[in-house]
Amino acid sequence: MKTKPIILLFFSILFIGACKQESAVWPEPTQESKPWTRWWWPGNAVDRQNIQRELQEMADAGIGGVEITSIYGVKGEEDRFIEYLSPQFSEMLKFTIEQAESLGMGVDLPPGSGWRCGGPFVTEDKGLWSLKMHVFDVNAGTQFQIPAEIETAAALSFVNEKGDVAVLNPDEPFTAPAKGKVYVAERKKNHDMVKRASDGGKGWAIDTFNEDITEWYLNEFWNRLGIDNGKLRCFFHDSFEYSGDFTTNFTDEFKRRRGYNLAEYLHVLAGDSEDSELAARVKSDYRETLSDLVLESFIQPMTSWANSHQSLNRNQAHGSPGNILDLYAACDIPETEIFGTVAPGSVNVLVNKFASSSAHVTGQKLVSSESFTWLNEHWTVTPADMMRASNRLFLAGVNHLFFHGTCYSPADAEWPGWLFYASTQMNNRNPLWREMPALFKYIERSQTILQQSLPQNDLLVYWPYYDVTASDGRLFNSLNIDKGDSSHWLRNTPFSNLAGDLLRSGFTFDYISDKQLANCELVNGEFVAEGKARYKAILLPETKYIPLETMKKLVRFIEKGGKVFFDKQLPESVPGIFGLEEREEKLDALKSEVDRQKHVGNVFELLQNNGVRGEEMLAQKGFHYLKMKLGNEDWYMVLNCGTQTLDEWVELNSELKSCFFYFPETGEISKAETNGNSLRIQLEPERAVFIRCTDKNVNAPGFIYFEENAEKRDVEGSWKISFVEGGPVYPGNITTWNLASWTSIGDEQTTRFAGTAKYSVEFDWDDNVKFGMLNLGEVKDCARLKLNGKNFGTLLGPSFVVKVDNLQQGKNSLEIEVTNVAANRVRDLDIRGVNWRKFYDINFVSIEYTPFDASGWEVKEAGLLGDVSIVPIN
Repeated sequence: MKTKPIILLFFSILFIGACKQESAVWPEPTQESKPWTRWWWPGNAVDRQNIQRELQEMADAGIGGVEITSIYGVKGEEDRFIEYLSPQFSEMLKFTIEQAESLGMGVDLPPGSGWRCGGPFVTEDKGLWSLKMHVFDVNAGTQFQIPAEIETAAALSFVNEKGDVAVLNPDEPFTAPAKGKVYVAERKKNHDMVKRASDGGKGWAIDTFNEDITEWYLNEFWNRLGIDNGKLRCFFHDSFEYSGDFTTNFTDEFKRRRGYNLAEYLHVLAGDSEDSELAARVKSDYRETLSDLVLESFIQPMTSWANSHQSLNRNQAHGSPGNILDLYAACDIPETEIFGTVAPGSVNVLVNKFASSSAHVTGQKLVSSESFTWLNEHWTVTPADMMRASNRLFLAGVNHLFFHGTCYSPADAEWPGWLFYASTQMNNRNPLWREMPALFKYIERSQTILQQSLPQNDLLVYWPYYDVTASDGRLFNSLNIDKGDSSHWLRNTPFSNLAGDLLRSGFTFDYISDKQLANCELVNGEFVAEGKARYKAILLPETKYIPLETMKKLVRFIEKGGKVFFDKQLPESVPGIFGLEEREEKLDALKSEVDRQKHVGNVFELLQNNGVRGEEMLAQKGFHYLKMKLGNEDWYMVLNCGTQTLDEWVELNSELKSCFFYFPETGEISKAETNGNSLRIQLEPERAVFIRCTDKNVNAPGFIYFEENAEKRDVEGSWKISFVEGGPVYPGNITTWNLASWTSIGDEQTTRFAGTAKYSVEFDWDDNVKFGMLNLGEVKDCARLKLNGKNFGTLLGPSFVVKVDNLQQGKNSLEIEVTNVAANRVRDLDIRGVNWRKFYDINFVSIEYTPFDASGWEVKEAGLLGDVSIVPIN
């Protein structure tokens, strides 16, 4: 008799559960999901009151932490200087850490002043060394003596006219048995000092190829630092800017690692060999030894040292003469950087992906970036420039942005205050600062999802490092980051060409090194890296040199059914010299085991034939994207990196179920329009959206799409312009019917004003449509707006279009606050000859590293430059 009520109750519970809706919210942010900034301390001339004030300003704006970098000071402020690593410096550092902690902020610190590890307590013999080759002609019977000016002869050899080589003992006299040449490898003192150091931090840079010196230096630094374990989140090492290419025990290390005596090939290092293949192999062995030493004698010990003090190691591997994939992986937080301007519509992320690839492959959570270094000339960088750069970093897999940066400046310093020479000037003297919380929030929302999710990349792309080590050029092969475009060591190589083609074809991928590949396993047809990331296939670009062990691993994968594909050809040879003939025979045997039809050829055809698909339609429609897992759901970050609005139906590889848009710029969450496995994505230039694919019942409104065929209506009326914040003085108010740059209208003060002007207008709206797309047209350089008293936030550009939902029939009131860059005000300072450039060391230079002078600049346009319009949305 009770069965029916029980059944009804059961179905009622199911019905209620099915109807229960989940609220759509952004994941909770953390200290690390907020942007951080490099905080320069000029001359360490800091005090408690100004430290507290600046930290509070940064926290209020939305910055999550600082990296304190001690640099050279300001002329005329010497009485404020604090010696680096002095007890007073330690007290200021402790105070800063305490204040930051009270504000929910973190603190990082380099293990040295400026950049390069070193300082006054580093003796000359612990500094860097360089190799210098000397060649001396000798006749038969000539007794050769090493010239007195040669500091230390690390290796000697004699080569007769027939090419026979004899290795000589530097400590024994030598009489030439025949006519020939004596080659002397000199270990010469390198003169690298700490760069941009403050007082107390100047001195020799340490020998980065000597583990004993690295460990000695770091322990000496810690003892002088005078703080407790765990107080610093990270120690940070900047890009590798040391120029030494030799060390005290290099020849011994070379023989131990490469299996032969370098002295046998000094003539090759001197450039006297006509055998280009031999020269490439000797250079490769030399560079591989440098790479090993940087990794094992510098970065790995630094990570162990930082961890022993309950901190992490954040490291920029680029610039080093090593395998940067392995160097990035050897720290806790790998860091890349953008150096130079990001051109509109360009997508150059291949260099930046080295840091994120190492993190993904080895399972590191955070990938950081030195962001906005020389993004443009001083005081000309716009919020649109910063958005463009941030989007490229996200697309490269970065999820922890550091601004470059913020310079400490006391409250009593006259504008523009204390400054750093290569900065986007992310400080409170920049008039853009009042609108930066909008950018910071955009970054915070994006990084919250990126940090809490797991990347889902399709492919592993093998990096042929030994093709790089065998390349032409000087022995110190700096794998650095160029301005803007991909770096010289990567540009127009088979590797970069393949990676670029994959990106354009809709595939996501990580790079992998030989060491990292050795730790991969094949599980159920997928490649599982040491950090547990899973990949569908491994691709090898056209490769000349590959280690025998790597080829063995790949062949074993193939034998087990793994999808390993070689682009166009199999590798030609193995790197280096030792045991070459035997190793090449073994490589040939391995190559014979590879079914060329199934594993060699056009990799895109091979991927298609084996069912490996990227998001082809996203790429075809002009979008760029990341794919990730958050919980058990598929998420995408989709970006429009172009210069035109994209409005496209796309089919995704994920089963759509329900799709929701999470817009990091505005915080809006809405439901996408779908049709089967397709959805409609509408994005303006440099806009991004996270797409959540879920089977949950999520409570969110439908996304309102803008139809371009609707009629555009100009906002007409008398515009009132008042200057509300900035300097050097406020221009008088302006009234105009025709919008133009405020530098061309109004009084004589407008051409030198930097700050914010308020535009107010009343206009008529003749129908009852409440929704519309408000387009501000061309804006210099960012704007926040209110319509009928409702705040619609800040528009950072390059698109200045926003949806409004409160249009009212009849009179409407529109207020737009426009903020420009500081260029015109700085121009005015230089025209008037104001002495604001008063810094030691490099003082102040332009983006071209010439003395900075803005007096010859043209006046930059500012404000609203043209028609403001609205398109109704029905």
